[in-house]
Amino acid sequence: MTPDEFAGQMSVLVTPFIAMLVGLVITLWVKDFAVSIAKGLSFKLFGPFKEGDKALLDGRPAVVVKIGMTSTVFGVQEEDDYIWRYVNNDKISGLKLGKVIINHNRL
Repeated sequence: MTPDEFAGQMSVLVTPFIAMLVGLVITLWVKDFAVSIAKGLSFKLFGPFKEGDKALLDGRPAVVVKIGMTSTVFGVQEEDDYIWRYVNNDKISGLKLGKVIINHNRL
């Protein structure tokens, strides 16, 4: 058996496995992307927050700036800076997040 024949036989054996591996990677990526979009739509359409609402994010005052398909942007005041915090929608359920209904400081 010559090296060229051996390489030809190996490529015939290895090619289906490489194709299956690439297909598996693409499938998992699409699944994660679809879950992220579904959670984003659920949070946007059925969630307790709308854009512009005041919230407590991990115990600190924040404003919901934008609710997107895959991530949500919160505005957080840090000393002299105003920081936008980007949170993936599939991670929102793990955050300590509360909605500000009445702000007693301004009454």
